[in-house]
Amino acid sequence: MGDMGGGGGKPYLVPSPAVVLGEFFSLGGEGGFWLAVLATLGRTLLCFLLSFVFALGLAALGGVFKPVHRVMSPIVSILRAAPTVAVILILYAFMDKQSMSVVVGALIAFPVLYSAFYSAIDGVDRDVLDMAKLYKVRAVDRVFMIYLPSIAGTLFDSSRATLSLTLKVVIAAEILTNLAGSIGHNIQFYYAAGDEMALLFAWTLVAIVFSFVLEGAVLLLKKLWEATR
Repeated sequence: MGDMGGGGGKPYLVPSPAVVLGEFFSLGGEGGFWLAVLATLGRTLLCFLLSFVFALGLAALGGVFKPVHRVMSPIVSILRAAPTVAVILILYAFMDKQSMSVVVGALIAFPVLYSAFYSAIDGVDRDVLDMAKLYKVRAVDRVFMIYLPSIAGTLFDSSRATLSLTLKVVIAAEILTNLAGSIGHNIQFYYAAGDEMALLFAWTLVAIVFSFVLEGAVLLLKKLWEATR
């Protein structure tokens, strides 16, 4: 055990790993635990899917029509540079808690995905594309026979890392807005309680574990995709 400085100089006892793990495993049997986890994961998946679709669509357009990429490039740079907490607070002034957590997650994930997708699309072998045009291969066949196999690895790898990042951003938004029935709300609640540090660490561990779960799910999908090739 040790001391950790809390808000306002208040000392907090750091719980032992055994105590934290005990609380962690007991959480699954508590009412509301899975509802909170599923609510946070649901918001995470929703904003990730939104950012994925827009990033892939705009990256594809940017790869074909360079003016689109020239327009998107400064927007992506601004979104990358914007402090996450500032974005959360600005959006919170105009949106309700649930919508804001989804939008902020999408805004943070979008520039990461767009940059990765555009680079992958722009890097597709031009000789192969020229040959496809020469033999008048249909556009839809070019997408599924040339582009998709070429960029699939990037789609999976970028999604794996970004999905984990998105979960962290969503939880940060939940903490700052104290969104009820979420992982972030429980982290905020037990931090404010002060004398429930074991539960604070346990809920933080919940966030870490489900971050690995999401990454593992994407990795599994990648392996399934590779097995079918």
